[in-house]
Amino acid sequence: MKLKLRTQFTILIVAVTLFPIIFGLLVFTGQRNKRDPREPTRIFLNEVAARWKQNPNLSIEDIRMAGEESGLPIINAALISPDGTVQVSSFKELPAGTTLELKDLVSPPMTPPGGRPRPELRFLPIDTALEKSPLLLFDIQPFWSKEDVRNRNFMLIASFALGAFVVAGLMSLMILRSTNTAIKNLIDDTAIVASGRLDHEVKGSGAEELRSLADSINRMRLTLRDMISRRMNMLIGVSHDLKTPIALIQGYTDALKDNMASDEATRMHYLEIIREKSAQLEDLVSDLIEFMKIDDFNVPQETVDMVPLMISLGKRFEEDARLLGLELTYGFGRLGSAPSKETPPKVPNVKMNRPLFERAVENLVSNAFRYTGPGGKVELLLSVEGGQPVLTVADNGPGVPNDELSYIFDAFYRGTHSRQEAGYGLGLTIVKSVVDLHGWTIAAQNRQPSDGHGLVVTIRMKAAAA
Repeated sequence: MKLKLRTQFTILIVAVTLFPIIFGLLVFTGQRNKRDPREPTRIFLNEVAARWKQNPNLSIEDIRMAGEESGLPIINAALISPDGTVQVSSFKELPAGTTLELKDLVSPPMTPPGGRPRPELRFLPIDTALEKSPLLLFDIQPFWSKEDVRNRNFMLIASFALGAFVVAGLMSLMILRSTNTAIKNLIDDTAIVASGRLDHEVKGSGAEELRSLADSINRMRLTLRDMISRRMNMLIGVSHDLKTPIALIQGYTDALKDNMASDEATRMHYLEIIREKSAQLEDLVSDLIEFMKIDDFNVPQETVDMVPLMISLGKRFEEDARLLGLELTYGFGRLGSAPSKETPPKVPNVKMNRPLFERAVENLVSNAFRYTGPGGKVELLLSVEGGQPVLTVADNGPGVPNDELSYIFDAFYRGTHSRQEAGYGLGLTIVKSVVDLHGWTIAAQNRQPSDGHGLVVTIRMKAAAA
């Protein structure tokens, strides 16, 4: 059975702490108020003597009552006069009126022949101060005196405390051994990971907390490995995308330097190419900077009313679509139905970083504009599903091959239809990063054949807490 480390140490601490406390209390209690075990007998004889002085004709009930008051459980008793005559008796073997001889006074009656007297059968004078005191023969039930009970309890509790101490010692050895082995394994495994071998699994052992720590280290290891892999892919993509425009800029610059432009028109054409490639480089660097900013998870967020934001974005992109010869339809509703620009009921607010959200929507709409082409149609819709806002951007362009849909949000990935187009594969990656930063979900799919063709991107947001 695997116990938590905290539980193991709790058992150890309680056991080790209770042992000296209990042991000390027991020793202290055992030494206090020690009582002479003969004291109850003295009290009983004194009580009987007092009753006898008041009434010499004592009965067996008087003797038993004296026994109850003194704490002696009397079974049978007999009162014997100094001359040996039995005055009263409850012993069957010694009826009243019997006369005892001298040998009987030396060896009490009812003693088995050749046996030892029972310790419970006692034969004592009532009052030792009198020269001729009546004798009292009485038999008591075996009982535990207070001292006996105290000693017995002391031994029982001391044994329990000793057992707890032994358990604590064994537990401490188990904990030390288990923890030492588990920590040694963690140190060895993490040293291997720290050396750069991110594929090495950290194996946890021992207590639950140490195994959970190993799981956390493994998750961190995998996250770091994936992040490094993405960074390497990014560097490869950046290197590739920077190489072509830089080479062209250098080539046309060298051509101008060598006076290869024979006329003014050719020279202006070369300069236009250089300007265009420089603008592409600037766009790429801007996208990279924006992408790196999104990695900062400490961006401020605010609660935004989605209705005016949707209207504002729709009007902005509507003007852009008109200039590009496209049609943009925006409003509230679901794909496949006529959108409405009237404020719908119960549109929840959303907590977000508004500039990043607007950048993400702009990238989605710009991507749709790019692949739709002149005369195409783009839809920007906001609906509510299950109490959560859902943003949809759809176009009627060529769409994306189904086997490429799972890659369109990867950095520097450009599908089949985008290879002839400008861009560096960061637009949708930035959108995905913004969505992940807010804890939302994004999905891309092609339109159903019955709806024509084109790509549909859906962002499912989370309503702000009331």
